Amino acid sequence: MLDHNNEVILSTNDAATLSAVLATFSSSAVPAADAADKLAQVLSGARVVTEEALGGDVVGLDAEVTYRELPGGARRTVRLVHPASADASKARISVFAPVGRALLGRRAGARVPVALPNAAIDELHVLAVDRTGRLS
Repeated sequence: MLDHNNEVILSTNDAATLSAVLATFSSSAVPAADAADKLAQVLSGARVVTEEALGGDVVGLDAEVTYRELPGGARRTVRLVHPASADASKARISVFAPVGRALLGRRAGARVPVALPNAAIDELHVLAVDRTGRLS
């Protein structure tokens, strides 16, 4: 059975912004190009809808998202941002980061597999999404 909570959904605005990001980073240094390729894979499977049709419970750029790491259970709140705006000390996570890619386009309630090097986290459970405090 298809779990619609795990569908990747993006607004047309986020899709356009991320496509521009990919164009910039695809020709850059190897680590950034690798991250860009992985993000491109996420985008290729996404359903793109208007901002109005997106709803407030889907993780997009500049959204604040609270998730639980599984199996450990740690709860974290981060803001998903453009790679140039990433700052771990301010809980601003890049869409290029493995957790950022896993969260992008997911609806509250989704349980998403994530692959982190040297980590004991197998899955993220999206608990809440706040798109009202988006950055300008």
